[in-house]
Amino acid sequence: MIVEYAYLRILPGREDAFEQAFEKGRPILTGAHGCVSAGLFRDAEHPSSYLLKVTWRTLADHLETFPGSEAGRRFAEHVAHYFDGAPQVRHFEAADVAE
Repeated sequence: MIVEYAYLRILPGREDAFEQAFEKGRPILTGAHGCVSAGLFRDAEHPSSYLLKVTWRTLADHLETFPGSEAGRRFAEHVAHYFDGAPQVRHFEAADVAE
């Protein structure tokens, strides 16, 4: 399993609209090939920023399959126009000492 963490900055004043758009788009994301789950967390110190946590079966499912897929395009249509700059994205896998 791969866990994607994307730090998103949202255009000021558009936070509520972004959250609503994410909720509408979440079924598209979680229905994408290889997506296991997705959650959105608001930054407690910077209210226009969010952490998107997505669990993927493989790194390729996110980096190779999703971007060019219909699901990738449709999800981006819901949320991308709220971004204030490019997301900062990192991918993690469990270490033997994780749990």
